[in-house]
Amino acid sequence: MDKKTVVSMTSVLEILGFIKGNGTACRFVAITIKTPVVKIKAGNPWGAGAKTKNGLYKVSRKLGIINANYHTSVRTRIAAKLGVNLSEAKYENEEVWYEHLKTVDGKNLPVVQHKDVDKQGQFYLQYFPQKSTSAFVNEAGEPEDESVVKPWLYKETERPDYKPSVIAVNLCNIKQLKASGVVIEMPELEEAEAILAD
Repeated sequence: MDKKTVVSMTSVLEILGFIKGNGTACRFVAITIKTPVVKIKAGNPWGAGAKTKNGLYKVSRKLGIINANYHTSVRTRIAAKLGVNLSEAKYENEEVWYEHLKTVDGKNLPVVQHKDVDKQGQFYLQYFPQKSTSAFVNEAGEPEDESVVKPWLYKETERPDYKPSVIAVNLCNIKQLKASGVVIEMPELEEAEAILAD
């Protein structure tokens, strides 16, 4: 059995450096994240929301892909749905809020930042989740039942079946990242693992 290398990191810049060093190959990556719930109705019992960015958190363990080509993925799904060759499937990318960080030779990395220079400073992992387990916790770290939280959440916009699920995970929310035989662990990992174990 192969032994994994476990590396403790304490800053987002260290994670960014690892992801950049991991390259541009499409690969599976597992992550554990703790994200503040910001898309939530006003008056919620946790005081959570876009302005406070605290009060309620979603802790998730995900398995997914980085460095996937979104455009090709959409075209492949369209071609399969229509029963035509890939060369016949047309798709134009929509306008996006982000831009990719690039390698020195101009290839896209799986890390993005806001296009607007005034909103830059945060880095996000562009991630294509395949499997996910999650739980909600309040500011004190106590579990919150999903049936209690769900009525306060906005209904998610339905995604056409030819578009893959893609999320942008703020690097500061990553508590563990497993890629290429290396396990990156942040100081808050133990807390996140305990939440998901319940």
